[in-house]
Amino acid sequence: MTQPFTAAVRRLFVSARGRSFGLFFLTSLGSRGLGIACQLLQVPIALSVLGAEAFGLWMTLNSFTYLINFADFGVGIGVQNKIAEAFSVEDRGEARALFHNAFAFLLAIAACLTGVLIPLSLVVNPTGIFGLSDSTVIDQAPLAMAAVVATFCLNFPLGLAQRLAYGLQKGWMHNVSQALSNVVGLAALFAAARMHSSLSVIILATTIPMVISNAALLVILLRPLRWLSLRGFTLRLDLIKDLLGLGALFSIQQVLSTVVYSLPAIIISASLGAAAVTPFNLCQRLFNLFAVVQNAFMLPLWPAYSEAKARGEFAWIRQALLRSISATCILTILPMTLGAAFAPWILRHWVGDASAETMPSTLLIWLLCAWNAILFLQQTFGFLLAGVSEVRRLTVYSIANAVFAVPLMIWLAGWMGQSGVVLGLMLAFLPCNMLGSVFESIRYLRRHPPTDAEANPALATV
Repeated sequence: MTQPFTAAVRRLFVSARGRSFGLFFLTSLGSRGLGIACQLLQVPIALSVLGAEAFGLWMTLNSFTYLINFADFGVGIGVQNKIAEAFSVEDRGEARALFHNAFAFLLAIAACLTGVLIPLSLVVNPTGIFGLSDSTVIDQAPLAMAAVVATFCLNFPLGLAQRLAYGLQKGWMHNVSQALSNVVGLAALFAAARMHSSLSVIILATTIPMVISNAALLVILLRPLRWLSLRGFTLRLDLIKDLLGLGALFSIQQVLSTVVYSLPAIIISASLGAAAVTPFNLCQRLFNLFAVVQNAFMLPLWPAYSEAKARGEFAWIRQALLRSISATCILTILPMTLGAAFAPWILRHWVGDASAETMPSTLLIWLLCAWNAILFLQQTFGFLLAGVSEVRRLTVYSIANAVFAVPLMIWLAGWMGQSGVVLGLMLAFLPCNMLGSVFESIRYLRRHPPTDAEANPALATV
């Protein structure tokens, strides 16, 4: 049973596609690790200048941007897949038309969002929305909201740099640009903190480098293709329609997941005040380190599952699923549990002289540990189903999860505070996404038993 895996590993380092994938994987691991390290270093720097309430407001505003991050209706995913297909058949004209039409579509959406959200951010009452009490933070809130919206809208069409890089099999270039922007953003934050800048300036210091990085990457990718010129551009609604349809199911799941996972910070802020978001955010950032470890060995499985399905290697799929579950338990959940036991000590040394309102409670730490453990386990089944394109039913489970999670989090927040929000998230996720993914995985594997060649290697062809 190890022969297909060994052959896959050999192909990974021998073929041109394999080398591109391997380079992407290695740079992705490095970029994610560096990004999280920069985020960890950002916290004590920002907290020392902003305080718990302003920092919590910043994190809450970031959660709002996550809610509109998928307003491209799946066009980005469509561009990535369609451009890859067009280049595989040497149809550069179609690929160029795809990119230019997608960029025009996203630019129009960004313009609409800017025209609506920036004026709105300047006139809304931040005290009522975010539960602010500090007069300085209240005064800074409108400009902070405008700064977050402005950089988000700038990045909306520029985010196509990532999709184009992936479609051209140059994902490593995006990873390198992300790593550079994280380092520059950390340096800019340090400089802004030394000058005791306002919240809006600190937000711009950490986000403008990402905008510049995406713009530079886009130019670097477009110049060799000679796509910087708009000569001959024609708006084609048929292309936009195709792009919207291609990423629909994945996009729906991503939107729902983003909404549900972003809501805890918003619900905590609205129910308990922006300062209450800080202990929740600090603890979750700590556990995010273990997600990087899981992604390191899970990301390559997505295409591997697709390849195994095409070849009818269903016994290998079963083995890969079981091994991914074992690896998740041993390499992520067990170390994370140990990290949860030492979380108070780690957080105190991380953020320095922290006040009582900054530190998470013991109950919150262990509930977040349990939540992340459940999420990690679900990912092992979710990657399998995504790899074999069994995502239609998962969309239904995601809708059910969102329907139950929101009222549960709101209700339990009033009873248990931050811990109640995490508990509500778990109670909705377990019967919907978790059990749904397990059921669909078992259902798929029962429909596809091992082939005769797998069951009897003597029948296999060389």
